[in-house]
Amino acid sequence: MEFKFSIRNAVREAWALFKKHAWFFIALAALTAVLNLVGGGENVPFPITIILMIATFIWSIVVMKISLAAADGKEDLFSFSKIQSFLPNFNQILGMFGVALLVGLFVICGLILLIIPGIWVAFRLSVANLSYLDKGEGIKKAVRTSWNMTKGPIFWTAVLVGLTSALLYIVGLILFGIGILVTYPIAMILLAKFYRALTVHQGHAQTTIVAQSVEIVAPATETPAQ
Repeated sequence: MEFKFSIRNAVREAWALFKKHAWFFIALAALTAVLNLVGGGENVPFPITIILMIATFIWSIVVMKISLAAADGKEDLFSFSKIQSFLPNFNQILGMFGVALLVGLFVICGLILLIIPGIWVAFRLSVANLSYLDKGEGIKKAVRTSWNMTKGPIFWTAVLVGLTSALLYIVGLILFGIGILVTYPIAMILLAKFYRALTVHQGHAQTTIVAQSVEIVAPATETPAQ
């Protein structure tokens, strides 16, 4: 089955979702921006910088979980009172760190090989973190899943999704930096919607393979006519 994903429709749906829960998503983006700005300050003591880096990493996991919920239409979870349901446990934090480390290692190795291979690897592994959070699979399997999901023609869709997300970030920064409070959540939801479309496509593909296997095996198991 051919993979079809409309970036325009996904952005439109993300925008509609953002408008419906504007204050919730603005607060998420604002906290993300504050953590990044404060953590990157020159006059911040080293121990505080480490604490802020850990907090920023954990918060990024929360945002990814919320993005997956948005892709799945779970709007009932979009309230400040339910933020705790998105908090990762210790194993998830370690696992996500492992995924980030492994992906980063592959990308760096690719960049060493004349840059372009590193960019190619980055797009192929662009949904590894979402796969880990969504399926609760191991670090290596999450990376492998992303690699398999984005092969062939789908790779170019992954590139377009990544470029669209980057464009949204740039537009948000151009608008006096405040625009990032709007474009950041939309970009995250776009990526989550792309990932969910990939899982649905993969599920259909596996079902088709199983069905074809059954069709091949079934005649061989029939009882010969007497």
